[in-house]
Amino acid sequence: MATFPSPNHCHENLTVQEVSIVTTPVEFALALSNSYPTGTGSYGYNGSFNIVVQNLAYEKQVSIWAQLGSGWEDIPANYIQSLPGNLELWSAPASDSEGEFVAKYTVNGATYWDNNGWANYIFPRAYDEFSALPGADYNVVLGNATLASGTLHVDIGVKNLAYDKIVGIVFTTDDWHSVQTVYANYSHTMSSGLQVWQMDVSVGSATEAEFAIFYQVSGSEYWDNNFWRNYRVTSADPQQWGEAP
Repeated sequence: MATFPSPNHCHENLTVQEVSIVTTPVEFALALSNSYPTGTGSYGYNGSFNIVVQNLAYEKQVSIWAQLGSGWEDIPANYIQSLPGNLELWSAPASDSEGEFVAKYTVNGATYWDNNGWANYIFPRAYDEFSALPGADYNVVLGNATLASGTLHVDIGVKNLAYDKIVGIVFTTDDWHSVQTVYANYSHTMSSGLQVWQMDVSVGSATEAEFAIFYQVSGSEYWDNNFWRNYRVTSADPQQWGEAP
């Protein structure tokens, strides 16, 4: 299995930053906000926060410290899975009422915060749409990926760091014996300000594709390689926002 970026797949005049390199004890990774019509004249709501922490000890408390109504409250997070690099993924539920929020991590008698450089994060409100907000160190994230009828479809979320940008994937359908690069096209901008870029690529009779996402902007290159593991998608196993298989 190949993991990206690597010297063979990066441009010499670009610097590389992987979102999988977590250098602080806690990082807010992604907030998802989705409301939908229930068919009874009202709307249902799904939302969540993803948080990545360094596994500094077995006993720990991870949460979102959020502005709920007129005050601030803890929203406890639950452990989801371990990640490479002695990291863990945690998730907390979200309602449609959060305003500002930060990520909180208490371990070994100390409390650590990701407060977006003292600016706090603003929860993306969704009324009849889907919206996502990535953390400060997550400039590119996977949206959705499906493999059906010989076509690999990938949605990618990127922060709008500059007007001129290049977004795409490197992928393989034969366990990295051959590698292809495909570029995405701009689709739309979410209410949170996150841009969505999309691509459709023919993969013939392939039943599985493995890929990593790149984002080139302002002389830098950013990657989402699923924490060193790349993404895998099959016709029976699509990938969606916030998943880290």
